[in-house]
Amino acid sequence: LTGAVEETAESAGRQVCAVGSLRRGEGGLRRFLTSVAEAFVQGVEVSWPTLFDGTGARVIDLPTYPFQRQHYWAPSSPSGTGSSAAARFGMTWEEHPFLGGALPLADSGELLLVGRISPDHRSWLADHTVAGTALLPGTAFVDMALHAAAVAGCAGGVEELSIEAPLPVHGGIQLQVVVDEPDTSDRRRVGVFARPEADDGHTSEWTRHAIGVLAPVAAPDPDLPQWSREAWPPNGSVRAEVAELYDRFSALGYEYGDMFAGVENVWLREGEVFAEVRLGADAALDAERFGVHPALLDAALQPWLLGDFVPRPGDGHVLLPFAWRGITLHATGADALRVRLGPAGEGAVSLEAVDLDGAAVLSLEALALRPLAQDRLVELVGGTTSAPLYRVDWQRTPVTGAAPPAAGLFGSSPSGATRRWAVVGQGGFAARCAAEDAGTECVGVFPDLAALRSALDSGADRPDLVLADFGARPGAAASHGKVLADGIRDTARQGLALVQGWLSDERFAAARLAVLTEHAVAAEADARQVDLSGSVLWGLVRSTQTEHPDRFLLVDHDGKDASYKALPAALDSGIPQLAVRAGEIRIPGLAVLPTEGDAATAAGTVFDPEGTVLVTGATGTLGSLLVRHLVTAHGVRRLLLLSRSGRDANGAAELERELGALGAEFQLQSCDAADRTALAEALATVPAAHPLTAVIHTAGVLDDGVVEALTPQRLDRVLRPKTDAALNLHELTDGMPLKAFVLYSGAVGLLGGAGQANYAAANAFLDALARHRQAQGLPAVSLAWGLWSAASTFTGHLGEVDLRRMERSGITPLTNGQGLELFDRALGAAAGTGTPQICVMRLDTAALRRQAAEHGAASVPLLLRRLAEPAARRGAARVGRGARAASAVTDGPSRAQALRERLAGLDVAARRDELVALAQAQLAGVLGFAEETAVDPVRSFREIGLDSLTAVELRNRLGIVTGLRLPPALVFDHPNLDSLAGHLAELLAAEGRDDAGAAALSGIDALDRAVRGMAVDDTRRDAVRRRLTELLAVVGGTPRNGDRGTRTAAGPGSVGAQAGPDLLGRLDSASDEDLFAFIEDQL
Repeated sequence: LTGAVEETAESAGRQVCAVGSLRRGEGGLRRFLTSVAEAFVQGVEVSWPTLFDGTGARVIDLPTYPFQRQHYWAPSSPSGTGSSAAARFGMTWEEHPFLGGALPLADSGELLLVGRISPDHRSWLADHTVAGTALLPGTAFVDMALHAAAVAGCAGGVEELSIEAPLPVHGGIQLQVVVDEPDTSDRRRVGVFARPEADDGHTSEWTRHAIGVLAPVAAPDPDLPQWSREAWPPNGSVRAEVAELYDRFSALGYEYGDMFAGVENVWLREGEVFAEVRLGADAALDAERFGVHPALLDAALQPWLLGDFVPRPGDGHVLLPFAWRGITLHATGADALRVRLGPAGEGAVSLEAVDLDGAAVLSLEALALRPLAQDRLVELVGGTTSAPLYRVDWQRTPVTGAAPPAAGLFGSSPSGATRRWAVVGQGGFAARCAAEDAGTECVGVFPDLAALRSALDSGADRPDLVLADFGARPGAAASHGKVLADGIRDTARQGLALVQGWLSDERFAAARLAVLTEHAVAAEADARQVDLSGSVLWGLVRSTQTEHPDRFLLVDHDGKDASYKALPAALDSGIPQLAVRAGEIRIPGLAVLPTEGDAATAAGTVFDPEGTVLVTGATGTLGSLLVRHLVTAHGVRRLLLLSRSGRDANGAAELERELGALGAEFQLQSCDAADRTALAEALATVPAAHPLTAVIHTAGVLDDGVVEALTPQRLDRVLRPKTDAALNLHELTDGMPLKAFVLYSGAVGLLGGAGQANYAAANAFLDALARHRQAQGLPAVSLAWGLWSAASTFTGHLGEVDLRRMERSGITPLTNGQGLELFDRALGAAAGTGTPQICVMRLDTAALRRQAAEHGAASVPLLLRRLAEPAARRGAARVGRGARAASAVTDGPSRAQALRERLAGLDVAARRDELVALAQAQLAGVLGFAEETAVDPVRSFREIGLDSLTAVELRNRLGIVTGLRLPPALVFDHPNLDSLAGHLAELLAAEGRDDAGAAALSGIDALDRAVRGMAVDDTRRDAVRRRLTELLAVVGGTPRNGDRGTRTAAGPGSVGAQAGPDLLGRLDSASDEDLFAFIEDQL
């Protein structure tokens, strides 16, 4: 009932707090107390003594200092308990963090060590990722081999160790280290084996991940290396930047969390690299129990990258440790090291490590690294992916902007220049502006853009900023059925007409359009209000922003007075998408969704074995893939499969045969879920003995095109299978015992996509519907999918160039196996965390960082920009999350300004050559070419293969790097790059001539406000008058030597009405009122 109560209150204009004491599937004391907490945080007073009476709860004192948020690693097992248990089975207890027991095998000289690792117990294991996959570091295999050597009596020596297969860190992993009996020279073979733990009783086969040879160390007390006895840092060395080291690793596909980012200082000397590395305080306990902590040894080896000892891998490849030779451990328990690295043959590096007192800790004769294709890495780890799931995180951000000036809400820009603005629409903000004094700089409040254009035709001032208000309309929240579906499509059509009208009118070319919505996005975790109609605008405009950067802004607000007052600062921030809640500005960005336990296992509880599962789009590529997965992986036995083509669809007969062979009971019906009557008839066929318990909506169609080419019909064609069908499913299943309601959305609704404004709008609606259902206490999750590698309705139109471009920009395709694994994990995460919207995609964060570094932060979708930031390093200055969020959305120093400065020092021919090279680089990036010179500047765009979407991307990239506002048809107005570069040179030259005049006018605006603000008795007014007199002489071309020349004044009777020598005299004798009138009229 809470949803109905809130809707009733909203229609009456009242703000209420409505919480329920029960929810579907939740009851009892826990649910009731949760509801009390929800009421409390919304301002309801709670009598805590009464609530806790008789429970034994009491008031306690809190610390007088802030929580330090330090982590302390608990031992994996108490020594006494583990030792006793091991002894009972004839084993010896090992204090090693990974290996818990050692067992000499009977009737042989072999030795078996067993153990277990899990990121649940040591979360830092997930801090070591390669190409998006969390891998056990090679140094962990080394440490286990060293421990086995010590137990086997080989005095801590590993002669050689080869890593045969990487070990992904997923859940619990069982370990075995097998040591063979010694040969005649006391050398022993060693193998490290692993297999994943299984909760269902089924065991997997053991996989050998490393093999090597243990050998006694001939000289356990070696001479200290020469460098460790000399000055530190070594003489003749040059300090290198640690940040550069980790930036290089990021670019190569390595991601190090805090535990592994242990390099503190690096120095370079010819052929050598020296470094200081240290474990974080969190690892102090474990350091004593390892021979050498894997994170410390990994950090000690990392500086090899600055020594250029190993060739860089090619695109799509990563370097992995392969063969270790001559490892000797001299001392255990170190938590800080000084190290020297040097070359050890082709593609190999050597290491010497001492502690801070100069005592030897470890030596390594050689480590060879080898390149491995990222696709092959995925195969080696079993075809699975450790790619995280993402959620949209709205960070509060301290954005500083201009306070509302006396002239009106938006009368001043961040630079201080006067700005004219207008409002179109009929939402709450428009009504507020119409009812109040909006200021002299407000052009007016208009019902729609057409009315504003008519006013411009009649001579109204051209606005610099237009706010299109789509705020919540009265009664919209209470609508349902066909009325709601029609309203959503009508809002989408209005949005499309607005965008197209804005782009088609050259009078708005230098202005920005800000689209205002109210509660269209969930900018707070407990959002109760959802404007389903407004959500489609976010998808539509997000995609339009990718086609036309710097032309559109998206702002969502909560209708509160404090938020209206914060709008000027929000719009002045330059952030393309944001929300304002209670006066606070929030910026969206993707963040890793934290999950607890085995999310994939939790997904198995979603499907009732006695219930029926409905799947729409069941015969499509992704739909049929999912149907098979539900039967084989989740044991679903009863399905209602809907498809518009039904049994006539391609692949339908094969799907029926497979499901029949698997023993599934199913109906495959021809049904368009967007047809409410047809869907109701299909639902009526579900037997009462096996009621509908899960809905999965995968249906959808594409009709791509740039936003200017879309029509209302093309918009409806894409919206209907998503919006109408989802609404029908939502309403017609009301009252059914659903445990899952899954919507297949697309990441384009969050990230935007050129040529997909209609598809983005449809997917943004699905995301909002999931939030709407959650607010009503109903099960729902919207899965915003990234790119799949399987050819389907949604990817079949993509060519090789498109896919290559997407991968280079950080979007990595999902294989079928990876996608289904992520489906399970997402369902489990939704069930465990209650998150209604999950982004399911593989991101190459190294590629994102390269994109941002090479083309500016603006080239990365807003929601990915936080992920494109370089990871924070130990010792680096820490900044607040909000400050990082704000800095992530804009570029640092202006790339465009740097280009202008570079061009200024060149002659005409060199300037054109520079711009040709610039355009080549941008086009190579658009087409996914590795080499910039692969693009011939005189070859026609048509021959190169440029289409409308790639032309838009090229235009956008050139706009970012040049700072020019370029027309949509830029590329099609020129035959090739050479011609285009010449045009850019002309535009930049013309803009340079305009810069001085623009700066002067902007300064006069600021002068106007400053002079008006001077007190009447300010003693500096005479000085201001003299400076204005001198300035006027300069503007009029009048020399200061008394030969003042002539100038035509504004008109008779004004201070400047008389020209020539008398002008300055009249200024000297003018009153304050005359002077200010002169400034107003003449300057």
